[in-house]
Amino acid sequence: MTDAPRPELRPRVDRKGKAVSPGVGIGTAYVIERREVAVPHTKIDRELIDEEIGRFHAALKLTKEQLEAIKAKLPSGEHRQILKAQQMMLRDPDLRSRTEAKIREQEINAEWAVAQTTDEIRARLGEISDEYFRERAFDVGFLGERVLMNLAGEALAELSPPPDSVLVAHDLSPADTAQLHGSTVQGILTEVGGQTSHSAIMARALSIPAVVGLEAVTEDVETGDMVIVDAVHRTVIIRPTEAEIEHYRREAERYADFEAEIQKEHALPAVTSDGEHVTLRANVALAEEVPAVRKHGAEGVGLYRTEYLFMNREDAPSEEEHYRMAKRVLQACAPYPVTFRTFDLGSDKRSAVVPSPVPEANPALGLRSMRLAFRHRELFLAQIRGLLRAALHGPLRIMLPLISGAEELESALEAVEAARDQLVEAGLAHAEKVPVGIMIEVPAAAIIADTLASRVDFMSIGTNDLIQYTIAIDRESEEVGYLYDPLHPAILRLISAVCEAGRAHEIPVSVCGEMAADPRYAWVLAGLGVRELSLHPAGVPVIKNIIRASSIDEMHALAAEVAKASSPREARKIVMRRMKERFPEHLEHGAGVESGDEESAAGGS
Repeated sequence: MTDAPRPELRPRVDRKGKAVSPGVGIGTAYVIERREVAVPHTKIDRELIDEEIGRFHAALKLTKEQLEAIKAKLPSGEHRQILKAQQMMLRDPDLRSRTEAKIREQEINAEWAVAQTTDEIRARLGEISDEYFRERAFDVGFLGERVLMNLAGEALAELSPPPDSVLVAHDLSPADTAQLHGSTVQGILTEVGGQTSHSAIMARALSIPAVVGLEAVTEDVETGDMVIVDAVHRTVIIRPTEAEIEHYRREAERYADFEAEIQKEHALPAVTSDGEHVTLRANVALAEEVPAVRKHGAEGVGLYRTEYLFMNREDAPSEEEHYRMAKRVLQACAPYPVTFRTFDLGSDKRSAVVPSPVPEANPALGLRSMRLAFRHRELFLAQIRGLLRAALHGPLRIMLPLISGAEELESALEAVEAARDQLVEAGLAHAEKVPVGIMIEVPAAAIIADTLASRVDFMSIGTNDLIQYTIAIDRESEEVGYLYDPLHPAILRLISAVCEAGRAHEIPVSVCGEMAADPRYAWVLAGLGVRELSLHPAGVPVIKNIIRASSIDEMHALAAEVAKASSPREARKIVMRRMKERFPEHLEHGAGVESGDEESAAGGS
């Protein structure tokens, strides 16, 4: 059959996006039209305010019941847990109190108030540079949409794509994606979304290849078009040739074989061929994500982001809330440890609970993280008390973010002891010995790591901030983001120095930034002395397979060679040449970049 498209057909289209759930799928397109919810703007009489608030509460209840009905059809796992997280968002006091206040104070109908509130919450979340929190803006939008539909008495159609189809949409809610359980959907394409969106997490849980960030893709494809989803190389082909279809059928088989191979080692530790153990843990932000930690073979949690507990609310989380949350996570991860990072707020992660006193010209360098915790000492002490109490239920570690010097560390450690004294005085049971560590995120901390290491039980390198602060760039900036490079010689020297300090003081050193999740850097990090990596759960199997197939000697050799490089470009060439020789499929399947794409390695971590 000829490869040339017939004249009556629309032309072939080749697109690149972000691969968020790996795999290769081929099927006919099923385009979901973007839903537009009409929001009536109506002023109401004061005597109808309570009735309107009652309508709002009824819509929340119905929304919760709808999500419960979808959840009930699913087996246990990540998809059920994420729908549960959506139900918890419906109880968000910020959503409820803001909406009720607008109805009372502005004397407007519930639909108008809900739309205003969700827009405000989405805007606040959208300003955060951390992708995880940015993606929650989409979740809020979908929940708001469902509540508005229920207020209007409109039924939300269930998602029922035809067999062997590829879903194409502006975006999919977690509830939409959950309905795909048991279906034969071959792939998902969306115009927006990212690696940490709940719909991406659920696509991975359902093993559906997904590529997102395909701007205006719904304009390129029509229902019935043949589509290839290559979520290994971030490629989408719309209306492919017969030769391309045959080629990607073989690619799908090859990928399935690779997945089956690395899953054989799911329950095994990441031990090199010469007996060196590299501990692989997971980064999570919600208790609902913990099942993915066990599913993908991680040895506990290396970074639990507690700041989500402070977001989208007006009242501070209590000591009891901290205790219950931590206890739940520890029990779910047993017998493995969980490292809870104390709240890392400020800068772009703002909370009404922990406000900065004045607007700052450069908030990334201002009152944030531990500096903000010192300003709001009682909130910090409440969190520490809750964590110390929870430590009775499992191996808990406390991690202090953005420590820049010895005096700052001493103040933080004194606060931990003060919280312990308060528990003693109150007669509340708590763990006597809880490991306390720090994040190394600023060059100052890395340079004096030998001094800091003498006062703590472990250190964790946050490469995302360390790279930005060292190179003096904003990785989100379109103008200078290209300079963001994990293989910059300065970054490698700082990581090496921190590892050396850890060895000298016999404390573990981990990396919990995005660099830890990239197969291109696994040998370099282990070769520099890192013995613990913490990454998103789905990335664990590929990194584990690389480590188990390698010797620590060859990792040391690569790190030593890279350390001599005079520029990031030279370092990249060295790393990519060696890793392509040994792990060509791992680079493709784990990093989401083409194995020959050396230049993309600069900013891909």
